[in-house]
Amino acid sequence: MKIDYIELHQYRNFANAHINLAKNSLVIGANDVGKTNMIHALRILLDKSLSDADIEPSARDFHCFPNGLQADTFRVRLAFSEVTQDAVLSQLKGHVSAIGQFFLEFRASRADLTYAIYAGHDPAQLEEISSRFYLKHLHLKYIHSQRDLLRYIRSEKRHLLRLAQESRTSEEADADATAMEALGQLLETVNTGVKNLHYVSAATNDLNSELKALAHHHAGYDVSLDTGAIDIQQFIEQLELGASSNGSPVMLGGDGRNNQILLALWKAKSVLEHDQDNEAVIYCVEEPEAHLHPHQQRKLASYLISALPGQTIVTSHSPQIAASYRPDSIVRLLRDGGQSRAASQGCAACIESAWTGLGYRMSILPAEAFFASAVMLVEGPSEMLFYSALARTHGFDLDQRNVSLLSVDGVSFAVYKSVLDALEIPWAMRTDNDISDILTGPRTSPVVLRQLAGINRALSLAGRPTLPHQNPPYNQQTSLVDGTWQSVSNNVAPYGIFLSQIDLENDIAAELSSLLLGFNGFALPDSVKYLQEKKATRMQEFVLHCGAKLLAPLAGNLLKPLYYCMNAAAMA
Repeated sequence: MKIDYIELHQYRNFANAHINLAKNSLVIGANDVGKTNMIHALRILLDKSLSDADIEPSARDFHCFPNGLQADTFRVRLAFSEVTQDAVLSQLKGHVSAIGQFFLEFRASRADLTYAIYAGHDPAQLEEISSRFYLKHLHLKYIHSQRDLLRYIRSEKRHLLRLAQESRTSEEADADATAMEALGQLLETVNTGVKNLHYVSAATNDLNSELKALAHHHAGYDVSLDTGAIDIQQFIEQLELGASSNGSPVMLGGDGRNNQILLALWKAKSVLEHDQDNEAVIYCVEEPEAHLHPHQQRKLASYLISALPGQTIVTSHSPQIAASYRPDSIVRLLRDGGQSRAASQGCAACIESAWTGLGYRMSILPAEAFFASAVMLVEGPSEMLFYSALARTHGFDLDQRNVSLLSVDGVSFAVYKSVLDALEIPWAMRTDNDISDILTGPRTSPVVLRQLAGINRALSLAGRPTLPHQNPPYNQQTSLVDGTWQSVSNNVAPYGIFLSQIDLENDIAAELSSLLLGFNGFALPDSVKYLQEKKATRMQEFVLHCGAKLLAPLAGNLLKPLYYCMNAAAMA
């Protein structure tokens, strides 16, 4: 059984959102975009740790519109499929369709802060139900992002002990009972020995004297220092987790290791609790990466995906976590007109289709891009070096604005465009004005024409008709003189597509001639040729040579893609 989608209508920062979920879903997005609100919407219907009082609506649960008005109602709908567990079907008799579909809905009213829960197999004909009776066999387990690690570890430890105790065979229970009796006698011996230690006895005598001095009714009352256990069962329940390294006892780890201990305890308890034949469980973990270094974050992601026995929903800010998920399992929440929604309505086939276009090179799209408010695509590493330095010297804080620079490294820009579009991440790109020979006509008498590769690449990405091949000796200078470059640039710039006049090195010569002239002792044309050879290495030399002087004209072409990305990020 799994949740196919969640609909949030006028709930908190969601005006009207439809969010598809996968078997293992990762929810990402900026701070305060609504990840926790989405999880809480799941919890009010499915988390049996929340009481009826806990799920009562409050005024803040009703969506506030940009005009300042507040919604009078809100609705949360969950759509389930693959409902096959006999116990669940029995519990939800009449509410599940013949093909295993089921809907739950929470409706609330702001007028009197009341709510009702509805269920059924047809979203248009849901029936009100009197309680959350279904939680016995259908529910959600949740770990909050703001977790007190030590408190959680103690709590999960107690639950794990209880579950392990309940799962014993009768022979194991009898053997444990015999051992417990012997341990109880040992505990009495330990208590007696502790109380007879000279410094312990002296301390307790002083304490009892002070108590009797404070109040006469303490006269027959003696306080003692011992293990604090009334009996052996309580002693066991008070056990704390310890650790050892190479056989020697050590302190439990820092927050990172404690976080892993917590998740391991939680997972072990969850597996023991989960009766796969008679219940359906959804697991929600917020920001599991807390305090972990990147390798452990990746390992934890694969652990959560593969080890838990039900559907999982994880929220994260970690690219290392994101890299472990299939692209069509990622839900990217974003703001749109002051309201939150999911890109491509959540886990979507269009994201997987776009990603497949990268083929064996899919790992070159860093997961960092999933979290960006805007991405600037460039052709290669020399452009990456140049634009990183140009942004710094112009005071563009790309990290602060959540803008990523991404090199396509010979992969078609269209592939990256499709991935970013599917995730609804704004992007800009800068491409060279490549013009080269192409053979056309019959093989016996081919005709050489000039292919406007860069211009047509830009037009194609903008969804505009491409231009025909030209007769030789048509080149980049010709496209500047006859107005083709300017016309195409004007047409594609509104789409975030920026076309070099020739290439980056020549554009630098046009706008930053004073910096390039004399670079390494070369005249201007030779400096351009020098940069075009061993591009990344020599671009690094150039940006170091320029330092803080690497300032381009504010109205020039070099800065346009950066301006576009900064503006797009500001609007995200």
